[in-house]
Amino acid sequence: MELKQLIEKSNYFLSKDKDEILFFEINDLQKIIEEHSNLYYNKEAPVISDFEYDELFAKLKFAEEKFWIDLKETSKVWAVLKESSFEKVKHSRPMISLDNTYNEEDLNDFDDRVFKNLNFKVNGKEFKIRPIVNIEYCLEFKFDWLWVELIYKNWKLLQAITRWNGIEWEDITENVMQIKNIPKSIKYLDDLEVRWEVVMPISSFNKLNEEALNTWWKIFSNPRNAASWSLRVLDISVTKKRNLKFFAYDLANFEEFRQKEKKETYFDVIKDFENLWFETSSYFKVCNWITEVIKAIDNFWDTKKTIDFDIDWLVLKVNDITLWNAIWFTEHHPRYAIAYKFPAELVRTKIESIEHSVGRTWTITPVANLLPVNVWWVIVKRATLHNYDEVEKKWVLIWDSVWIKRAWEVIPEVVAPIIESRNWTEKIIEIPKICPICGGKVWKDEDKVRYYCTNKHWCKAQVEQNIIYAVGKTWFDIDWLWEKQVILFLELWFIKDLVDIFYLKDKKEELLGLEWFKEKSVSNLLDAIEKAKTQNIVSFLTALWIEWVGKKTAKILSSFFERKEDLLEFKYSTDDLLRLEDFWPETSISVYEFFTNPEKKEILKSLLEVIDIKFEKKLEWWRFAWKRFCITWSFENYTREEIIEMLEKEWWEFISSVSKKLDFLIVWKEAWSKLKKAQELWIKIVGIEVL
Repeated sequence: MELKQLIEKSNYFLSKDKDEILFFEINDLQKIIEEHSNLYYNKEAPVISDFEYDELFAKLKFAEEKFWIDLKETSKVWAVLKESSFEKVKHSRPMISLDNTYNEEDLNDFDDRVFKNLNFKVNGKEFKIRPIVNIEYCLEFKFDWLWVELIYKNWKLLQAITRWNGIEWEDITENVMQIKNIPKSIKYLDDLEVRWEVVMPISSFNKLNEEALNTWWKIFSNPRNAASWSLRVLDISVTKKRNLKFFAYDLANFEEFRQKEKKETYFDVIKDFENLWFETSSYFKVCNWITEVIKAIDNFWDTKKTIDFDIDWLVLKVNDITLWNAIWFTEHHPRYAIAYKFPAELVRTKIESIEHSVGRTWTITPVANLLPVNVWWVIVKRATLHNYDEVEKKWVLIWDSVWIKRAWEVIPEVVAPIIESRNWTEKIIEIPKICPICGGKVWKDEDKVRYYCTNKHWCKAQVEQNIIYAVGKTWFDIDWLWEKQVILFLELWFIKDLVDIFYLKDKKEELLGLEWFKEKSVSNLLDAIEKAKTQNIVSFLTALWIEWVGKKTAKILSSFFERKEDLLEFKYSTDDLLRLEDFWPETSISVYEFFTNPEKKEILKSLLEVIDIKFEKKLEWWRFAWKRFCITWSFENYTREEIIEMLEKEWWEFISSVSKKLDFLIVWKEAWSKLKKAQELWIKIVGIEVL
């Protein structure tokens, strides 16, 4: 089936409700899923997202049950084993899949089914109605990567094979031997078959794609495909360089292991893996009720942000292994376990047009207007392409089908085009020669990738972005004044620059005449503006939008000023500024030109007439600045933002990840990967009491 036809047919079935699929369409749907399986597993070149694949599969399963079709014939869809240089081998015990869910309702249904399969027996007594008793569950990561089985004979690693149809696939022993965290020998059972998942850290994946962009090599759409390709490449030196990691999650001879160790819970068995030098998932949580499971999943978001791996699933298993046989299996999956899948971060959509956006640093950025798509419960219509060099390297075209992602609640970005789906009606994205806002000339920075508008002082986009940036929560923090309001006020000439914001009280009647502006909302806005008339020196300097000056630079610069007059009578040279820590030539020139430019001085003077600045006490800032801290997990009496704000006031610097540059880590209960890494790096670990 041609890719164009495959995508068209896939879109057709995705647009239909599961009840609308007809009997004669089932065969078509089966073939479509087979094609997608082949693209995903054999070619590492998927053209639909995981969520879309699961949706197609769920619709197929529903249609089969609706029309009483034997599930063995159609639901068991596998891609054809591709020809390769790897030897085909068989697993000693089939590797079955897990059933999955995307919502809380399905988790509750799963909990009910567990009790039903146990016949509601409590202390030997059978109930017709479910009694109020709990089942203990163990919650762990599911990486959803490439499954590998390691076979140890006489304590030595003898063979490594991948999982495909659960029964047969490829021998990749030589490649697996290149992975650092795989134990090559284990002094335990004479024969041991350990099941692992191979993963690629996000940091390694980003580095790999960055190198690919610079060498015009293959760009991978996600770490899973990059890891799979790196493990199964014939050149083992490539595997060795890719920084792959393995995590153990199961044994073929699980029962033999459990009985030898005399363990009755899954949690205890997995923890014992570590005694054999098997690296396992760093996240395990035992929950007493299904409601605790749901709460743990809801609270998992902050933990997910700290992990250097793509975690798309959490697996829920009945913790008591002695109940597993009673709950039993289907042909496709065990009934004692289910995987909760998070909404897709990587989704497929189409670029409808390109907008050339002018940012607050005069940089012009290509932004893709997309066919609207749901990513993490948010409808995404736009995604950044970063810069024109990246557009060329990724070979993104207008009307391309593309992969986009929205990670950690940041602006969505285009990851890569789905080149296989092109019909060659797509158009090249051209670099603008003039500013799309003011018509000024566009130049390219020498030795840099950015294109920018040269009309720095009069471009409407610059004024607009300057005001939006300054009034935002981080600096002047004028609540009730958001981007849409700023743009509207500029269009109506209520304001023409940042200073005019503080005189909006003189236009109260005009504000009340606008649609959606009522007495209360206008009053709230004007009160917020009055409150913003008092600012500390660091926030004020940062909000001035001096090129190359962020919060850290503004803190250093603030030590030069003790009164308002100092801001208007700048007495320092570029040489003086260069002596400061982290002041590069560009920063020093930018600061000097700002405070000596007559036009800027007039704006500064006007602002100082309405804003009361609180100057920091003259500190020997070099004794206090640049101690770096990081925080992990949530805290009982403080939000993360409050902790960061408290310490930054004392000249400490917040960084979001743990590295050798860190001075200390603040932790509370249930800290995970950041704590472990900090301990490995001998970083000082403190509690919330330091505040």
